[in-house]
Amino acid sequence: MTQKKELNKMQTVFTEESTMEELMSEMRETPEIKPGAKLTVAIIAKSKEGFVVDLGTKVDGLIPFSEYEGSVIPENIKVGAQIKVKVMDMRGGQIKLSHKEVASEEAFDNLDKAFKEKKHINGTIVKAVKGGFIVDVGAQAFLPMSQADISQVKDPEKYVGKIYQFLVLEFDKYKRQIVVSRRKILEAQRDEKKKFLLANLVEGQIIDGAVSDIVKFGAFIDLGGIDGLLHIGEIAWHSVNKVEDLLRKGQTVRVKIINIDREKGKISLSVKSLLPNPWESISEKFPIGMITKGKIVSIIDSGAFIEIEEGIDGFLHNSEYAWNDSVAEMKKNVKKGKEIDVKITAVDVENKKISLSVKQITANPWEEAYKHYSPGMAVKGKVENFMPFGAFIKLPEGVEGLVHISDFSWTKKINRPQDMLKKGDEIAVVVLEVNPQKEKISLSIKHNTTDPYKKYKNGTMVKGKITRALDFGVFMEIEEGVEALIKNSEATAEKVERGVQVLKVGDEAQAQIIKCDIKERKLEASVRKLERAQERELVKKYSNQSVKQTLGDILVSEEESESIQE
Repeated sequence: MTQKKELNKMQTVFTEESTMEELMSEMRETPEIKPGAKLTVAIIAKSKEGFVVDLGTKVDGLIPFSEYEGSVIPENIKVGAQIKVKVMDMRGGQIKLSHKEVASEEAFDNLDKAFKEKKHINGTIVKAVKGGFIVDVGAQAFLPMSQADISQVKDPEKYVGKIYQFLVLEFDKYKRQIVVSRRKILEAQRDEKKKFLLANLVEGQIIDGAVSDIVKFGAFIDLGGIDGLLHIGEIAWHSVNKVEDLLRKGQTVRVKIINIDREKGKISLSVKSLLPNPWESISEKFPIGMITKGKIVSIIDSGAFIEIEEGIDGFLHNSEYAWNDSVAEMKKNVKKGKEIDVKITAVDVENKKISLSVKQITANPWEEAYKHYSPGMAVKGKVENFMPFGAFIKLPEGVEGLVHISDFSWTKKINRPQDMLKKGDEIAVVVLEVNPQKEKISLSIKHNTTDPYKKYKNGTMVKGKITRALDFGVFMEIEEGVEALIKNSEATAEKVERGVQVLKVGDEAQAQIIKCDIKERKLEASVRKLERAQERELVKKYSNQSVKQTLGDILVSEEESESIQE
């Protein structure tokens, strides 16, 4: 370094004592210093304009501060450092140099090589942008958000300023486009670690892990680089409705490896295998018939799970809560956390199931009803509820009986029970059947009266009004809801032309029952036979012996003739 440079404090521009001619003369003596040339130089000072470097000539070079965006100067750019630079401009009496240009070109060469050879490169995440990050890898590269980490990036700012290793996914030297990934490296590292762990883990091994994720069917446990599945059924001996009730993310748990599928890379874990199995002595501890206390731990549509001991749940079905209105009573009284008395009704050790009952602790009202009520007994009850098929009647014993819709009336067809009864009505019914095993009592309203069809037998005389007419005959209503069919051939004793109907709708008529089918609820009647019978009675009453004999012969002859015609 010359004394002149020291006195001028290493200025990088021409002094008053320097001239353009001197500079040009100096450059001619060192022809390698020209625009575009690349040199290795030493930084000798730092001025207001930038870094001063020694070019080995009377004139020093300058690396302007403007070269560094945001005034962020690399750590290796400092006084005393030797660096590579590129001559950018020699106009205006100043030699401007660029370190960034050389570094960028070298960086792109290195990146090109790393891209082709799939090598990892170091880089610093400079800032977060829409959809990802800008990364300094010697050149500016884009890191998509999805490639920043294995898990979802929720707080991008925590990554800014951090130095990581990256893999070049896309590289275009001419367009200066670079896309990198950190996730690919992490996944490869994870896979290697997983492969190593799979090779060294064994079934039956007990290991500590951390809950990495919770799902509906269980929890994933991080075993130090590989996740195993702790199924909901392997968390505890008792039934677990929600995994979150027992586990939380980040929690350390001790588990036992119960299965390893090395081909698929899956590990099954268990916690309950490390705990004593309470079902081994369950039959002795909770024999059938035992009454014990339990706490309601969960409620579902069909019933409730009752914890009778830690780790042991029994199931109380809706039908086992009360003898009457069981579902409604259970819904009203059974609350989570409540303690109740229950009776053990069944124990299935193999399937780990215990059936419970509340109603069986109390007396069975159906057994009392069986003693109290017998078929044919007339009782009174209150209409409690309606169903499409009938009405439920509450009886004095506290049980409900059913009047089926077919047992409302002997003669009327009932479509809706509500058409005949109202809720709360007190009505008279007759007991048809009592079945305590099925908890069922069959009742009847119509049996309060005699079946009208039983009043009619062959030969019974009836009268009524013609209500319907069909091609083959007419129907005569002989009492409310009871009809008798009069065929055309039975409509009169007189001879009529075929197809002519003697009886019309609205006519009053008398006839004689000639057929009665109580089961099918059908009656047939004949006007003709009634008229014949009446005629015989008249002949018998008013004729003398000889005439009577003659008329009788005539009647017999006519009846035989009619039988031949039929």
